[in-house]
Amino acid sequence: MIYASITCITDSIMKSDTIFTIGHSNHDMATFLQLLTAKFIQVVVDVRSAPYSRYVTWFNKRNIQSAIQDAGLKYIFMCDAIGGKPSDPGFSDANGRVLYSKIAESKKFRHGLDRLRQGLADGWRIALMCAEKDPGKCHRHLLIAKELVTRHHIPVLHIRSDGSLLPAEDLLDKDSIQPRLPIFSP
Repeated sequence: MIYASITCITDSIMKSDTIFTIGHSNHDMATFLQLLTAKFIQVVVDVRSAPYSRYVTWFNKRNIQSAIQDAGLKYIFMCDAIGGKPSDPGFSDANGRVLYSKIAESKKFRHGLDRLRQGLADGWRIALMCAEKDPGKCHRHLLIAKELVTRHHIPVLHIRSDGSLLPAEDLLDKDSIQPRLPIFSP
C-alpha cells in the first residue's frame, strides 16, 4: 500500500491531471508560497466561504490575492461555486449543519467542478486553498476531493504543512473503513 501511494504521488506530481489542495493554516506567507511553488502550482483557487482571518490577516482575500499574484501565480475565488458553507439555508439540516451531499448535487457546484476540470484540460496545475490545516476536517476533502475522485476519477493530492503529499484516495479509504461516531447535540 505504501509503495502504491508513493508511486501514485510521484506519477501525479509529474502530470497535470491532478488537483492539489492546501490549507493555509497559520503559515507565514513565505512558507505558504514555498509549499505551492515546490509542487509547481500555477493557479490557486480560493474555496473559503469566508475569505478572512482575525488571526492570520495576511490570508485575508485581498492580501493573499496580491501575494499569490506577486509570486507569479494566478488567483481565482470560487467560493460561490465550491465553497463549503453556502448562505442558502437549503444546504443545511434543521440544526444548521451543512449537507455536503446536497451541495454536491447543486448546479453551481457541478459547474464549479467543470471549471476545475477545464483548467486541468488546459494544462494548469491547480491547488484548492482553504483555511483548515487537516484536509480530513475540511470541505476541500470531504466534499470537493470526494467528488473529483469518485465521480470524475481525477487524482487529488493534499499538500500537508510539512510539504508531504497525502492522496485523497487514502483518506477516502479511511473514511469508508472507520464508521463515523454519531454527533450528539445538547
